[in-house]
Amino acid sequence: MQGQITERTFYQYLKCPNWVYFDAHAQAARPHEALMHRLQDDGMIEDKERDIISDREDLVEVTAEDPDEAFNQTLAFMAEGRQTIFHGVLVDKHWVGHPDILEKVEGRSKLGDHYYVAADIKRSRQVRDDHKFQGCFYAELLARVQGTKPYKGYVVSADNEVMPYSIEEFEAQYELTLTEIEKIVAGKRPVHFVTSGCKQSPWFTECRSESESCEDLSLLNRVWREEVKRLSEAGIETIRQLAVKSVSELESIAPDVHSGRLETMRDQAIAITENRHMIRHGVELPEASIELYFDIEADPLRDFEYLFGVLVVEGGEQTYHSFFAESPEQEGAMWAEFVEFIERHLDAPIYHYGWFEHEVVQRFAMRYGISEIAREALDRNMIDLLAVVRPAVIFPLSFYSLKDIANYIGFQWRAKDASGANSVMWFEEWLKTKKPKLLQKIMEYNEDDVIATYKLQRWAREHAVL
Repeated sequence: MQGQITERTFYQYLKCPNWVYFDAHAQAARPHEALMHRLQDDGMIEDKERDIISDREDLVEVTAEDPDEAFNQTLAFMAEGRQTIFHGVLVDKHWVGHPDILEKVEGRSKLGDHYYVAADIKRSRQVRDDHKFQGCFYAELLARVQGTKPYKGYVVSADNEVMPYSIEEFEAQYELTLTEIEKIVAGKRPVHFVTSGCKQSPWFTECRSESESCEDLSLLNRVWREEVKRLSEAGIETIRQLAVKSVSELESIAPDVHSGRLETMRDQAIAITENRHMIRHGVELPEASIELYFDIEADPLRDFEYLFGVLVVEGGEQTYHSFFAESPEQEGAMWAEFVEFIERHLDAPIYHYGWFEHEVVQRFAMRYGISEIAREALDRNMIDLLAVVRPAVIFPLSFYSLKDIANYIGFQWRAKDASGANSVMWFEEWLKTKKPKLLQKIMEYNEDDVIATYKLQRWAREHAVL
């Protein structure tokens, strides 16, 4: 509903304030799948959430779909003093909150000798700022509904760990953010600024086009808002204006910005305006007769890593290997098979792109065990290609995802709709239908990921030299 503020509005604002603006004021809403909402918002499927809280006593669930009916059902459960309310709805004018859990605690309120605190179930194993914003929103709604404001918010992790945080300590930041959101909903257009978070918005095409049309400084890769503000105050408002400045000129007009950052931003502006990459320094990569390229597919909605893909490159020959688990119960067997594979390739460098693969390997080693020889090989041989390439090469790109860079160097995925988020949707559909073509599409997507990593490594060897 246009003009409505929910807990999700805070997530949207943190990712892209214009997301909130377009949702509130566009003539036609942009459809977005419910599962995609959960995926973006760090949530999980309802079956997984129910499994996490299944051992709670006196558990009731709000089932009404209409918000007003759901609110009335929630109020009735709160008045009855039910211990745990699942999928409650809190409403006050244009504010609508959907906490995963409302938990009864002792204390005075309009309800009597108890009141409720809110918790969300998240796959994350740490409390993030967007979780706290949502928790502050629930707390304010609860204060209006029950007359008592909780002083703590909670996140329940995928491992059923309850993680508390202070509402009061985050409240000032929340109030400032809420004020800005209210202004946007009322009609104020936010200052334009494109970030990687905008990619999650259904309005990303509009945001990107607007930035490109005005050569906005936010097109620079990993630029901070404060840096753009400082350059704008110095009279530099476009990447073209930045590209023609010398570092010494920039140092004189923006002396409070580190000279190294000024040079990096200027070079990035040159790369984008001239559509060419720039080599800052050469890369150092090990020589090996066998190389491995590694990528993991996960379904965060179920807190489940289901596919480890490895491309083996030996003597010019490429062979793809997949390690697959149909269910979380098969993760351990998949991991054991992967560890055994690593034990047969103890000296091969293992290239991956980004931090995710390393984090999963460490988590699986703790959860399912690993031989010492395989642990040492993984610790020694895993190479994050992003960490190698990012400081060495400036690409004419706003974003440095594997797909962005691989497309720049000429590699294309077989699926036109290839993306990490879509791969999750494909897997969810496969779990329901078991259609072989869907599983083949997922496998091909993973294989393309590791081939893209290989292509980038070869490109870096050839081009990132001085």
